[in-house]
Amino acid sequence: MATQSQIQGGWTELKGKVKEAWGQLNEDELREFQGNLDQFVGWIQRKTGQSQAEVERCLADLEQRFRPVLQQVTETAREYYEQAVGTSGEAVDRVKGEIQAQHAKAEQLVRRRPMESVAVAFGTGLVAGAVVALILRSK
Repeated sequence: MATQSQIQGGWTELKGKVKEAWGQLNEDELREFQGNLDQFVGWIQRKTGQSQAEVERCLADLEQRFRPVLQQVTETAREYYEQAVGTSGEAVDRVKGEIQAQHAKAEQLVRRRPMESVAVAFGTGLVAGAVVALILRSK
């Protein structure tokens, strides 16, 4: 798996090569085209005066040189995703198990002491009703 510094280094190098090829481009302008290659090529043509073929050839060269970095970034992202899915699934299972265990304990308590449970529920309802009434009265 690629480290964050390797990915950052590859991205920095790629941005440097794009800027080297077309020095008049700035980062805000590069972010503007996010994935629309036709607009990007047309914009570079207008900015540099190069032909479409020249721009596409230069981009193809950059793509060839940085394909390993892009593949590594893709693989790293896939690995992080798979780890996150596995970890979140385990967390959900733990929480689900804990909720089931607490529910079972509460159910046992109610079965052992039904009158006390009814009294607690009744008292909780009275307190909640009083709180709601106070809130509605203050509005």
